Amino acid sequence: MFRPLLATVLATALTIFGTAAAAAGQPHAQGAALLHQREPMSFGVFYYPEQWPRGQWQRDLDGIARLGFDFTHMAEFSWTYLEPEEGRFDFAWLDHAIELAHKAGLRVILGTPSAAPPAWMGERYPEVYRVDEHGQRHEHGIRAEVSLTNPRYRAFVARVVAAMAQHYGHDPRVWGWQVDNEPGSFPDFSDSARRAFQGWLREKYGNVDGLNAVWSGSFWSSRYTSLDQVLLPNATLAAEDKLSPHALLDLARFQADITARFLDEQAQIIKKYADPDQWVTTNYTNVTTATDPRRTRKLDFTTFTLYPVAGGNALGGDSYAIGRPANLMEAAAYFRPITGTFGVMELQPGQVNWGGINPQPAPGAVGMWIWHAFASGASLLSTYRYRHPLRGSEMYHEGIVGTDGVTLSRTGREFVDAMHAIKALEGKLDDRARLPAAMAARSTGYLWSHDVFWDLEIQPQTTLWHTWAYRNGYTLAVKSTGAPMDFVAEGDDFDRYPFLIAPAYQMVSEALAQKWRRYAERGGHLILTARTGQKNALGHFHEGPWSAPILDLIGADVDGFDMLPSSADGNVEAGGKRHAWHRWADILSPRPGTEVLATYADHYYAGKAAATTRRLGKGSVTMIGVSTDDGALERQLVRDAYRRAGVAIEDLPTGVFHEWRGGYDFMVDYNPQPFSPALPAGAKIVHGQLPLAPAQAVVWKDAAWKGAARKDASP
Repeated sequence: MFRPLLATVLATALTIFGTAAAAAGQPHAQGAALLHQREPMSFGVFYYPEQWPRGQWQRDLDGIARLGFDFTHMAEFSWTYLEPEEGRFDFAWLDHAIELAHKAGLRVILGTPSAAPPAWMGERYPEVYRVDEHGQRHEHGIRAEVSLTNPRYRAFVARVVAAMAQHYGHDPRVWGWQVDNEPGSFPDFSDSARRAFQGWLREKYGNVDGLNAVWSGSFWSSRYTSLDQVLLPNATLAAEDKLSPHALLDLARFQADITARFLDEQAQIIKKYADPDQWVTTNYTNVTTATDPRRTRKLDFTTFTLYPVAGGNALGGDSYAIGRPANLMEAAAYFRPITGTFGVMELQPGQVNWGGINPQPAPGAVGMWIWHAFASGASLLSTYRYRHPLRGSEMYHEGIVGTDGVTLSRTGREFVDAMHAIKALEGKLDDRARLPAAMAARSTGYLWSHDVFWDLEIQPQTTLWHTWAYRNGYTLAVKSTGAPMDFVAEGDDFDRYPFLIAPAYQMVSEALAQKWRRYAERGGHLILTARTGQKNALGHFHEGPWSAPILDLIGADVDGFDMLPSSADGNVEAGGKRHAWHRWADILSPRPGTEVLATYADHYYAGKAAATTRRLGKGSVTMIGVSTDDGALERQLVRDAYRRAGVAIEDLPTGVFHEWRGGYDFMVDYNPQPFSPALPAGAKIVHGQLPLAPAQAVVWKDAAWKGAARKDASP
């Protein structure tokens, strides 16, 4: 069975991709290994006993078990019931619900209730709520409106978590813990946030002179003479001009650090009282923008929430009902390497209520998402929620069962069917299997930094620039080759991957540039893109040529960059084809020995290079300096980088993903068009059928596959 947390198994496990756990400083808890002692992927569903008549609890929990779920999830929004009065705890109702779940054969995950404090807290201590960017203090009535920096609130959280851990930490019915719920750093401009920010700055800079140097205090007389003078930078109040980008970057870092510390504090309390075989996680919201999961140090592994269908239409046609193709793919690639284990704590069960438009998922989509998560290596998958609410703000949020509390919804039936199909396959997985050599040869690391993301969003320079969408284009291009892909950080071992891509990696230190060079010289194939290397690690421009640290690396000079209004025309030529661009253009002058892959067709830099490549030692460096309107050129140039390296690749349509786990191949189709892959001779389909229809999955076993050893650079 699948045990990616165990170091002795990692060397030979079926894990599809590398792990960055050591670099991230994450614990490999004994408790987390229990995820895999019963099944490669455990299935669960959220249930809120406090929201339903007590007389229905047994019926509901028995129903969850009969459907085949392994666990249920309780308590993360129940603070008002756990501590109905300040200092008085009541666990009797939860004890009863846990016992009913246990008798039904279900394990229990407990959530800490920090996201939803009770009314008595706000009534007596209104300072626990955050103050938004407009100066408005928020109040009781919805979740996640608290100030994570407020000492009184943190003390209340510590007390309720300690009480829960003391009560349930040795309870064998409790499988694990989720701290908080969808943690996010919402803007907080309260007095406690300001004091905490000043303290964070003291830790970072030591004194006010260090801060002034980084924040450019000499500009606009923005210098401080004491750290006590520093305000929380509030971009909403900026009128004619903009705040220091360095101050805003530090604010983003501070908010992410505060969230990480908040989660770690809860995890530490639980581990103080709980048995070591109870694990601790949280459920991030996909690849988050405000929080950075790598900053936590006390969680045993990470999970995320995923709601692919909420009105988006990334690929046209009916794709709005299939889901955004990059979401699960990127989340798995991001969370998996942090500790080697990850889960999907909340998977959309059907129609939701919170999107701008809330369509029904296409028939098959929910099941396809489950297969995709399993194929990507998830060890836990849960859905939110079991019962369709009858009242409250989530009345239109579908559940596994409908409004009568017993009848499966259409999508609930799909969930249950996919769950049973996967359970039938799980016993056939080979935990000693190694990724086939053809896939291992194209394994790719995707260099990602929240600091770089924040910095790009602070100074986009054009309304056409959207970092998230830009990232999506390159992850989808990589996956079109059939390549396994991990998100990696600067401290990780790049040599684990034959290919490394770093799109728009704006902040580049000399040390990172040298690490890239060594990677290529030793045989790695590096792909860089527009905006890379413009700034140093502080977010300042280099004192020297534009993009100075990467010039010798890419074998070209960057003469400058351009962007166009929508009213202007811009074209780039490659391979006899023209591609329109408006968003960004790095203007390149190749040095001797550097090959030009694309050139600008107009404006004063017509004939200048838009993309280049060069050999470097045993490897290569490709620079894609232009961002085209449809991304077709970038997709082709990424695919060509694999071909130039002599690596065989697949030709998958956008949104069709090929994954591998335990000796089986998996393919899912987010594209609104069917696809017919060429399977190896003698391959046996064990689930689904060809052609692969939209919102469907197909699984096959390659009869010729012998468990080929993969390159140790990407286990």
